[in-house]
Amino acid sequence: MEVLEHAPSVVSQSNGIVKVTALYKQSGIKCSRGTQAMERIFNRRLAKGFVVTAFGTLVATTALAVVFPSNAIVIAVRRGDCAAAVKLVNPEVRSNDVETAFLAGRLLDEGVCVHEDSVAAAHYFARAAELGDRDAVLDFAAKVGLGEGTDQDYQRAGELCRAAGIDPQSRLSNYSLGYACTLRGVASKLLRKTLPAGAFKPMAGAAVGVEFTPASGQIRILRSPHVGTAEALTGSQVPHPLINAPQEIDKAWRSALAAAPKPDTARLDNQPLELSLDVDLTLAAQRQDGQARNQQPFQALFEGDIHGTRTAP
Repeated sequence: MEVLEHAPSVVSQSNGIVKVTALYKQSGIKCSRGTQAMERIFNRRLAKGFVVTAFGTLVATTALAVVFPSNAIVIAVRRGDCAAAVKLVNPEVRSNDVETAFLAGRLLDEGVCVHEDSVAAAHYFARAAELGDRDAVLDFAAKVGLGEGTDQDYQRAGELCRAAGIDPQSRLSNYSLGYACTLRGVASKLLRKTLPAGAFKPMAGAAVGVEFTPASGQIRILRSPHVGTAEALTGSQVPHPLINAPQEIDKAWRSALAAAPKPDTARLDNQPLELSLDVDLTLAAQRQDGQARNQQPFQALFEGDIHGTRTAP
């Protein structure tokens, strides 16, 4: 797959409708027609739970991410039928609808039912974002911040995150916001990959609230979903929690700090930002139930591809 390329963005307003032009462009890849594709995300008044305001901010009408629990792909994954799940994804990225593209991105990004491939995941997230999915915009922004499947750019990542409704008061610069959103994406992914199924209640739509200051690197946990419980230990009638939530959240965030490209500290703002970590564990059951035996070859999704690089015909 070709690498995504970036172009300058322009924000304009006409008749109360804000337009964000050319947040990125793609050179020859199948998941987009170019700058017009990203314009469609932001020029709609209502798209998959979004409202475009006169202030240029894309605001989500719901706070929590939900990984489409009734989708056929999710159902197949949860019953352990990876082959059926993979067959529901079209190898032609642009031929997938919003749910399929987003779920394909998550499967590839987290190694659920397929071999993990963050570069290929970026293209599916871009497709779902193009169709107006807020969570896909945020996942793609993290890819931009990491430089996975696209040029690394915290400035651009921040533009995407702001358009998805993060920091509507513009307390942070785009660069600082992009860094924070990248850490959010990495920490969320780590929690989804490492936490056991049922770690939080409810599994679908679970989110953790944190406050992060980019310049100092300090994090404060504001809230988390109720922790799931396991059967009582022998000799006790009291169920015990499956996880130590504050410890797991702090560990994931510290790992994200280590994994993200080092930012230009001179450009980081010393202002706190509240973020919501996506810990929806809808796909977690398959990850911990014989996944290694059920993983499908990567070629099942991209015939002729080897880990995101298309071989010459």
